[in-house]
Amino acid sequence: MSTPLSTPPPEELLDAALRHELRWEAPPELTNRLLQLVPGTVPVVVAENPPLPRWRFYLAIALIAVLTLASMLGVSYLYQLVWFQLGAAQFVAQLEVLPARLMQTLYETMPFARELTSLIALIRTQLHWLLLALVLWIILDNWQADFQVRRS
Repeated sequence: MSTPLSTPPPEELLDAALRHELRWEAPPELTNRLLQLVPGTVPVVVAENPPLPRWRFYLAIALIAVLTLASMLGVSYLYQLVWFQLGAAQFVAQLEVLPARLMQTLYETMPFARELTSLIALIRTQLHWLLLALVLWIILDNWQADFQVRRS
């Protein structure tokens, strides 16, 4: 018969795991930089790790792109199924017609609302032109400042 292996109590296993995980080693570059601050010390020799091959990098990027695309396609397919199951297309069609209905109701209840709406549209057009002039002014002002700095 074989003898059973003795296992340490769980507390000792946890203690050993915590000691192993809590051990922290400073990177050699940091150690060398700190040692350079102290006069008369010898820097630690750092063994450089060779860089990973480029094909691994490109393979990882390709896999990430494929997985992202697959997950987006899957989610969009499920979304489309739920969308048409719930009859959301009819709901969206009703939402598209709602502003026209509301404007027609507003025009019928308040006759002067049509003139007010056209006045607001005219003011909006003028504000767009003013915004365009302001943006051009800022661009030209910055261009002249850059021109002056380059000249001197």
